[in-house]
Amino acid sequence: MKNNEIAIFSVSNTITQRISNVLIERKIDIPVYEYPSSEVVEKAQQLIQGGTKILISRGGTAALLRSNLNIPVIGIAHDLHGIFRILQQARKKSQKIAAVGFPHFCNALRHYQNMTDDAFKICQVYNHNDIENVVKNLADNDYQLVIGGLTVAEMAKKYDLNVIMGDTDNISIEQALDVAASMLKYINSENIKLAMSWSALNQSREGVMCLDQSGEIININARGFSLFQCNVGEKIFKKEAFKGIFGSIINELDVKEHVLEIDGESVHLAVKHFSNKHGFYTIITGIRPEQTGWSASRTVRKSDSKGFTTTYSFADIIGRSPVMETAIAQANIYAAHDLPVNILVDTGTGKEVFAQSIHHASSRSAEPFIAINCAAIPETLLESELFGYADGAFTNARRGGKPGIFEMAMNGTVFIDEISEAPLAVQIKLLRILQEKRFSRVGGDALISANFRLITASNKDLGSQVAAGEFRQDLWYRINVLELRLPALKERTGDVMLIIASLLEKQEKSLSFTDEAVNFLNNYTWPGNIRELQAAVFRLVVLFNHAVVDVDDLQSLCHLSPPSREATVVPLTGEVDLLKKQEQTLIGSVMRQTDGDRARAAVILGISPTTLWRKMKEYGVEGG
Repeated sequence: MKNNEIAIFSVSNTITQRISNVLIERKIDIPVYEYPSSEVVEKAQQLIQGGTKILISRGGTAALLRSNLNIPVIGIAHDLHGIFRILQQARKKSQKIAAVGFPHFCNALRHYQNMTDDAFKICQVYNHNDIENVVKNLADNDYQLVIGGLTVAEMAKKYDLNVIMGDTDNISIEQALDVAASMLKYINSENIKLAMSWSALNQSREGVMCLDQSGEIININARGFSLFQCNVGEKIFKKEAFKGIFGSIINELDVKEHVLEIDGESVHLAVKHFSNKHGFYTIITGIRPEQTGWSASRTVRKSDSKGFTTTYSFADIIGRSPVMETAIAQANIYAAHDLPVNILVDTGTGKEVFAQSIHHASSRSAEPFIAINCAAIPETLLESELFGYADGAFTNARRGGKPGIFEMAMNGTVFIDEISEAPLAVQIKLLRILQEKRFSRVGGDALISANFRLITASNKDLGSQVAAGEFRQDLWYRINVLELRLPALKERTGDVMLIIASLLEKQEKSLSFTDEAVNFLNNYTWPGNIRELQAAVFRLVVLFNHAVVDVDDLQSLCHLSPPSREATVVPLTGEVDLLKKQEQTLIGSVMRQTDGDRARAAVILGISPTTLWRKMKEYGVEGG
């Protein structure tokens, strides 16, 4: 079981320890986190971006996660044994006891009272904001001890009350783990089916393109990319070549056959509209008239790859800020050489634009440019996508086999995005192809010569992954020959309004901005970078009906929040040093308890092994 596909959010120190013990007993590597309610959703969203598919939690925290996320949240049930234990502890400290919790917890408490006639106060809340008022009221009424989770413990400390944090039975934890494991197996199975369906669609001799109800391209197969000269995210109504079918798309009229000229060649199109309870979409299929049969040739001809061309060049990159001009100048230098380039980026900064521009400016510009995202393809299919497969390599394999990306990109450029997600088996084959310039298809024994330029990218720190044993060091040295770091949008002083002007021009929209709005946009942190800025501008294009945009419009229509006051508060150095000292002592103690076993120590501490390794290095904590 991968440690990043399931994560657990605990609601008390006691439950964290019990969960950690269960994980160690079952030899399962799943991270356990304790966060206050104000931070738990943000942390969960970060985990989801990193590949987490299922969360496990309890009570109000589980309810909070379910209401804010779109992945399954498995609840750890409240059990009578856990309630009995915490009440036994509470009776040793006080006879006037109150329990504060969400409906599931309170229902279990009432059930326990009905069975035992044990008298204590039950205070039910429906959101975390109510907890402080309830605890304050208990303190005003001379209660000395409360039972609850993390937020209850924080409030109890604030009002000088003792607290007993929630507990649970190991059986409830194990049941939640079993449900999560079964659900993960199902999700991964369905993802493989989806990927296989998409791979099958990519083998079609027809181009297939899917539009949403606004005309945005939401998916396109490999043949469609070549045939239609379109990309995911583009608006079909901005494509002059498709003007002849705009009316049928807008009026939701099916078209059996329509001939368009795209890039100087005739294409026969069909348009079909679909609707169901989940929404409305349009499918456009296309084929060239001469494509009347299927060739199963094992040889990749140059004409087969003519559609794998670049859309962008350095002239298309908008930016006059010093950091952007430096990045463009450096990329131009790299384009003149044939060595591997590794792009270090935050998400949404335009890595593929730079990768295409480097290819466009290189001596390989007339040859194919093919991009692949390792995070978007299941591990079971990634190897065959990169290297192809031989005839009969596996059940239902296409007769004659299938060329991989390295074959199709012969003499051109391969751009591998999110290379940090490549499994170790694929990393080994990548290393070999870079060293020997030869490879073999999956299930094949013939060696195929490879001639390509490699560009890679990742928004993860590959150096840290190498140190943690999650990425091969020898491959890291091979791909990181020329390093290109792209600046985040917040670092690009003066570029925001230039980009906005360009986006508005492409959308044929004219808008002005107040001085306050310009200042707001220039000082906004843009966590989503260019992608977030594009979304904000597109919202204005669709939703804004006036000529001048002010700050209120940006906040209400574009969902741009004003800078957080809390973000500007700098903690006192003495407090930071004290916290670091306490963390250093805790890590050292746990490492001694586990005899230097980092995996067990990470489970107990509720952090990932990579984070533990980094903190040990920072604090100088020995491994044993």
